[in-house]
Amino acid sequence: MKNNHNSSNQALPKSAKQRLYRVGAGWTLVAAFEAIAYVILALAIVKQESPMSVIIAAGIAVAVTIFVTRSGFLSGARLAGDLYSALGQSLSSAKLAWFNEKHRTQVTQLAERGIPGFMAIPAHQLQTFLHAPLLPIFLVIGIGIVGGLNLAIFSAVLLSMSLWIQYKAQQRLSSSDSDRHKADDQATQSTLELIDHLDLLRSTAGPAGSLERIELNWTAQEKVYSKINRAASMATLVSTFATILPLAGVTTYLVYTSTTQPLLILALLILITRSSAPLSELALSGFAINDVKASIKNYHQLTQVPVLSEPHKDVAKEPKHNNLNVNNVSYLDILKSVSAQINAGETVVINGPSGGGKSTLLGLLMRFDDPSRGTVSIGDIDMKTIKYKNLTQHIAYVAQDPIVFTGTLAENIRLGNPNASDQEVESFAKLAQLEDVIGRSEQGIHQTVGQRGTALSGGERQRVAIARALIKQAPVVIFDEATSALDQDTERQIAKHIKSLNSTVIVVTHREAAIWHPSIELTVKNQRVIAKQHRTESQYSETSAVNTQPA
Repeated sequence: MKNNHNSSNQALPKSAKQRLYRVGAGWTLVAAFEAIAYVILALAIVKQESPMSVIIAAGIAVAVTIFVTRSGFLSGARLAGDLYSALGQSLSSAKLAWFNEKHRTQVTQLAERGIPGFMAIPAHQLQTFLHAPLLPIFLVIGIGIVGGLNLAIFSAVLLSMSLWIQYKAQQRLSSSDSDRHKADDQATQSTLELIDHLDLLRSTAGPAGSLERIELNWTAQEKVYSKINRAASMATLVSTFATILPLAGVTTYLVYTSTTQPLLILALLILITRSSAPLSELALSGFAINDVKASIKNYHQLTQVPVLSEPHKDVAKEPKHNNLNVNNVSYLDILKSVSAQINAGETVVINGPSGGGKSTLLGLLMRFDDPSRGTVSIGDIDMKTIKYKNLTQHIAYVAQDPIVFTGTLAENIRLGNPNASDQEVESFAKLAQLEDVIGRSEQGIHQTVGQRGTALSGGERQRVAIARALIKQAPVVIFDEATSALDQDTERQIAKHIKSLNSTVIVVTHREAAIWHPSIELTVKNQRVIAKQHRTESQYSETSAVNTQPA
């Protein structure tokens, strides 16, 4: 447990930890100044002194509290900024092969709930975990000053018992709350699945059936929260008892010792009441503890993601040409001893059974991950010795289910080339067969495409992604089922234009490969790659069978 805490602590940015330390010191001062103000009040009551000293002490305590609270809120906002920045830096350098549904859900939970929850730590949770236990400690000293050492020791014992009872109650509450974050993650994952695939779920299972999977997780989440509510009710009851224990104990002590000074009794009851009051703030702190622990755990995992190694600037290389070479590559249990040569300007079609490794091969060609063994090179330079930002300049990529961002048509296409003019954007949009989309609005390329492209059909989103890739004018263009939603005539027009670019074109398709006039056909099957050389428009002849022997 200690190691987990330390590793999580190390995951926080240095600036974030410094902010927490400063605000934590501030809440310690708040507890000290508030205790001093109450002790001065008690002494003033006992000695019947002028209230001026009490007013001054209370004013100072209030001023310090306001200052620290304000600093807590400001630090919370800056803390969130630090954490978002560090998370962004981590994700920007993460292996793209690392992203899956589980990690996507984690990122969503952390970004939407975890990091915003961190904002409450400086202003609220540090107050609970520092001010609440420290104030009674300081006030016990005050009780000793006002009522004597024996009463101070007795009060300390009572407060310790109260704190121990609170701790045990929170331990039970924390235990009952342990399944909450798992249930929340599963519900979030099901919600994302429903949102992303509502059309498929509804068309296959109907309106009621489309909710079946998410309702199972909602039901499980409901049961977890019911369990937590029962535990919280018991924790609140025990907490109430723990809170009144010191006051009842001191009152009994004063009666037992026959204390007859009304003003002294009043002063001591004020001090012990204020001493026990902060302990009630710990009543439901088990939730906050679990939230913080879960968020720190997620944050640590998401800022310690596997990354692609970057070459030092002294050894970084730049390819002189765009020949791609896969040399004796193995990757997990998906590809074994694969070799392939793709010369600049060639058109390559990759096919094979679903799940056979086509997308994995593409990912290695774009360095979404590094092979377990062997090398992938461009221009006879191992991709691992090329700066990633330089490598991306050589490759344009279009996925089967492309991302279209909320905004305008032009903004989405211009992602491929931020410096492109409106004329260039429109030209490449038309090359991607988007004339009909441009023409249906007076705003042309500046029309909005809806929330995440909802104003576009599936085929139109694919054409937007193709235009985005074309405008980049990269020497290597990769299509991963990027025309699956297009009719054959549209696909043929796009293929014809791409062929005229003299770029290296790599296409994964289940359709007729002849549309692309490939020079090479790569079949990925049984962890191997078989290459066929295209010789004529109507004939493929197998020229090599690579990796036909077991590794």
